[in-house]
Amino acid sequence: MIDFPSIPTIKYDLTVVGDAYVELAAIEGQLHEAKTFERRLGGSAAHVAVFANMLGSSTTCIAALGADALGTFVQNTLRSKGVNVSGLQFSREHPTTLLLSARTGKLIQTTWYRSADWQLQNTKEHISLAQASRIVYASGFSLWKHPARHSVFEILRLTKKTNNITVLHPAYEPAIWRDRNDAATTIKKTLQFSDIATPTIDDAEHLFGKVPAEDLVRNYHDFGVETVILFMGREGCLLSRHGSMESVPAIPAQAVDPAGVHEAWHAGLFFAMNAEKELATAVRFANAVAAWVLQQPGSLVDIPDADTISRDLLKRPFDDV
Repeated sequence: MIDFPSIPTIKYDLTVVGDAYVELAAIEGQLHEAKTFERRLGGSAAHVAVFANMLGSSTTCIAALGADALGTFVQNTLRSKGVNVSGLQFSREHPTTLLLSARTGKLIQTTWYRSADWQLQNTKEHISLAQASRIVYASGFSLWKHPARHSVFEILRLTKKTNNITVLHPAYEPAIWRDRNDAATTIKKTLQFSDIATPTIDDAEHLFGKVPAEDLVRNYHDFGVETVILFMGREGCLLSRHGSMESVPAIPAQAVDPAGVHEAWHAGLFFAMNAEKELATAVRFANAVAAWVLQQPGSLVDIPDADTISRDLLKRPFDDV
């Protein structure tokens, strides 16, 4: 069982810190020819919060938006999904970050207009929200630039002092974060205040090169984090605690749309951890949630409660997992 220290005034199962924005997805055609777009909630952190709430977790989101109509859309969408939005900030100088996307077959095109999301300014209210949560998750997409970089770092640092569980997804996209040395230095610094790192195999290979998965995990341990869960898609996950590694297989599923799978996986992991499941068991349940979402079209699909997913994919009630 996962041992949670005695922490006063816990109000939330999960606080997410990081990116929330608007995605405009082309209905058909490539970006240069698309005429019609669908407006969607975007952002890894925002999606984790929504998926976790769908599973039954109480969640709150800390993110920066523009004081504009798109920022209001993000706020209203999160609120409608049951996420506490008191940690959102609104900038009058920077518009809400916007992602334009188009998919034709296996070809995915994206164009970013990043602005407000990296303007996150750490506040006392943010620290209070984080310290009132059993788990605090930070999206590494917010580490690429100050002041959001410093804010994420400080929220994790001050939360860890109260013995809450801190988790960092050390995301690294070379197309966004062009200075690899800066990325490695920043991720290493931030992982000092993270109990768990949850990279994808792509994150790890972009940062460390194409080496065996065990070596990728060791590199994160060398950065100072004790627990690493390497998400490898169809290959499942590699869980390493203090260097002791075990494989947690993926749940077989027909791949319909990979969008949102890693965010749903995080939500499943945190829900199971809050239910005091042993960590390998929590990862296995997270794999089941990921498999459920993989079979659905769209990046933010509706998912059922934990027991339904567990019975359908793990063939037993969630309480018996």
